[in-house]
Amino acid sequence: MITRVGPGTPLGNLFRRYWIPACLSEELKPGGAPLPVKLLGERLVAYRNKEGKIGLLGEFCPHRGTSLTLARNDDCGLACIYHGWAFDTDGSCTNMPSEPDFSRFKEKIKALSYPVCETGGIAWTYMGEPERMPAPPKFIWTSLPESHRMVAKVYQECNYLQIWENEIDYMHAAFAHLALKEQDMKEGALSTELGINPSHPLVTSRNPLLSVQPTTYGFRNMFVGQADTSENADQFILDAPILMPSFAFTPRVKEEDHLFHAYVPIDDTTTWSYDVHFTLDRPLNHDTQMERRGLWVDENYKKIYNRDNNYKQDRSLMESGNFSGILGISNQDHAVTESMGPIVDRSKEHLGTSDVGVIALRRMVLKSIKLLQKGEIPPGLDPGIPTERIYSEGVIAPPGVPWKEACPLDPVFEPSKADNPVNN
Repeated sequence: MITRVGPGTPLGNLFRRYWIPACLSEELKPGGAPLPVKLLGERLVAYRNKEGKIGLLGEFCPHRGTSLTLARNDDCGLACIYHGWAFDTDGSCTNMPSEPDFSRFKEKIKALSYPVCETGGIAWTYMGEPERMPAPPKFIWTSLPESHRMVAKVYQECNYLQIWENEIDYMHAAFAHLALKEQDMKEGALSTELGINPSHPLVTSRNPLLSVQPTTYGFRNMFVGQADTSENADQFILDAPILMPSFAFTPRVKEEDHLFHAYVPIDDTTTWSYDVHFTLDRPLNHDTQMERRGLWVDENYKKIYNRDNNYKQDRSLMESGNFSGILGISNQDHAVTESMGPIVDRSKEHLGTSDVGVIALRRMVLKSIKLLQKGEIPPGLDPGIPTERIYSEGVIAPPGVPWKEACPLDPVFEPSKADNPVNN
């Protein structure tokens, strides 16, 4: 129910109610080669016409099924190289040279097409029923200048849910991302390529409180630990907004750069992971963020360090470098999620108290599917939700102050009891 995304599946129907990333804007050049795009199990092709408008069409020509990834990008649209049938960005047939001039056959032919909008360096698409299309995506980072954000994508060899669940698992940071020695952090960075300093509160907090708070867009994933190891230490409070259908803001405090993730199913067993690093009040150091990610990719956005070479894990590095022996904080995440297999068998898991976020996530997705099946609106689709105001804003607070008071939820995101997307 919560892993299969193909056409007609319950989860596939749910994903098709939201705008999702189709590709990076930079992948499409005006008049350039069509780009094969696979989303939610569907084979598509994206292109930017000579005027700069993007189209997202079904990959196969409606005439005889030739792939439009081979098509010419002509003035009349994508022209199939087999018989010259051409389609504009809306899928309308604009030319049919294999038919007589008097023929009106082309007026009856339309290629599968999905609407596209560009914002924040990403081309987004909506693959659902046209009459239910929500407003285009708008986040706090989409309106920032390019100097303040870095947008990247990478191919992952596993189901989207494994990646999303890892995103909300606070406790893994103290192990998979642990550096064994103190490091000088560059401005805005949570970690280096080795990982997080052993003195960071994510690592040192004793028995942190892990909780979730329902919102209109999904829920806030909360971490309440200690700012240091002293007897009466202040509270170290992190919140991570989790958004339907598969988005998340990584927890950050004021001094650290922000990070947004979108996990987009290619099919049931592979995923496009989009990472958006951004700052609100100063230019972003792109080199610092690239280094700490450790995700070096080829021309197809596939990792150089991957399953085939064991993510370049170095056993000697485990002695004095970091806990995992893997360089790159994002590379570490890819290793642990992909090593589970294409779709992990959750019937064999043994969830503990630290898995409260994972449990909440699964409940939210299941409830969202049930809402959709009943004809009701899933979380995050209310047009009144000001999504541009969502971001992580961790705080330091005196001991004893309730976390809901120290790090309050913006009232505009407070759901009614009936709309609680986490609990059944």
